[in-house]
Amino acid sequence: MKIKSALILITSANSLLGGTLAMHFARLGANVIICDTDHSALVTTWQHCYAISHRVHYYTLPDRSPASIHQLFDYIETTYHSAPDVLINHWPSVHFPSLVDEQPTERFIQQLANMASSLFTFGQTCSERMRQHQAKGVIVNLVWHNTTQQQAGMENTNSMVAGFTQSWARELTPYNIRVGGVIPMAGHHQDWHWAEVQDELIRNTEYIVTNDYFSGRVMSA
Repeated sequence: MKIKSALILITSANSLLGGTLAMHFARLGANVIICDTDHSALVTTWQHCYAISHRVHYYTLPDRSPASIHQLFDYIETTYHSAPDVLINHWPSVHFPSLVDEQPTERFIQQLANMASSLFTFGQTCSERMRQHQAKGVIVNLVWHNTTQQQAGMENTNSMVAGFTQSWARELTPYNIRVGGVIPMAGHHQDWHWAEVQDELIRNTEYIVTNDYFSGRVMSA
């Protein structure tokens, strides 16, 4: 898929990576829609993108419920008369407790449910709208851990994203919708340099979008 003039929706755009992704694709000439729940922070992100390209819109979600996500896609269809060509299904991961943590079980269940629900609902709703418009599309599932604490339990998050990516790709291939994933690489997290990893995450995301033969696989950064 050619990025120039493509309609790209980026979720969790208030995060550092989400905002950087938005600016990157704005520079490449895409029509970019950014969304998140914090209106003030989202406007700030939009201003940074608008300084690069005027082909950027923002949409403030009241929450990440299925109803609010459907309203977002209604807005996109009203504004652009189409579904997104690309969904960058981005979620800044939270800390998952280990078995030896003295944290309530309910907290872990809620954190896991929030992440799974957001990733799944965005993916499901976007693929539904893509199919309604009979358009080729790309969904990129992307997670990142901003802090060392969030990197604990990373394998759990990565496994979830890999599972979503592989199963969705099998379901959506008949509809010409590709699905890829980008996950942090397991390793010596204390040696990671944010700028370098961020660049690789963005390069991998761009590669998945532009490579028409990439689907059902996950890239590590």
